[in-house]
Amino acid sequence: MADLTITTRAGEHIRISELRGKVVILAFISKAACHTTYALELLDLIVLEIGLTHVAGFACVVDLERNETLREYAPFTIPVAEARRREIAEYIGVSMAGFPLPQFLVIDRQGRHRLLLLPRGEDFWETVNNFRMPIEAILDEPIAEPAQQPEVQV
Repeated sequence: MADLTITTRAGEHIRISELRGKVVILAFISKAACHTTYALELLDLIVLEIGLTHVAGFACVVDLERNETLREYAPFTIPVAEARRREIAEYIGVSMAGFPLPQFLVIDRQGRHRLLLLPRGEDFWETVNNFRMPIEAILDEPIAEPAQQPEVQV
C-alpha cells in the first residue's frame, strides 16, 4: 500500500504509516476555500470529543504554490500540514480531476483506509454526528493481537 508524507508548518515530515495503531482522521482542505475553517472546526471538535488518546487528527492543505509557506491556522488544536494533490490522490486512490475539498479520510488501527467522507448535514451539529458515529464504530472494533512468533528450539 502506498504511503503519504505530510509536512507541517515547522518542517516536520509525518509518514501516515508511522501512525499505525491509532485511528487516523485526515482532513484534506484547500488553502483558500470558504469551507476550510468549517472543516478545521469539524475535525478539531471530533478529535477533542473522542480524545487524543484514541485518534490522531491532521488537516492537510492540498497544493500550496511552489515555495509558498503554510500559514498558521489558529486557534485549532489539530496539526495542519501540506502535501501535493497528486500524492494524495494516489494515496487514497482517486482521480486528481475529481478530488473535491474538503474531504476526510479515516484510517483504522491496522492502517487500512476505511472511510472517505464529505461533510454532510443540515447544520454543523448534524455533520458532527454524521462523522462521529462511523468513527466511533471503528474505535469500538477489537484491537487485533500481534501475531505470535513461533518458538525456535535449539
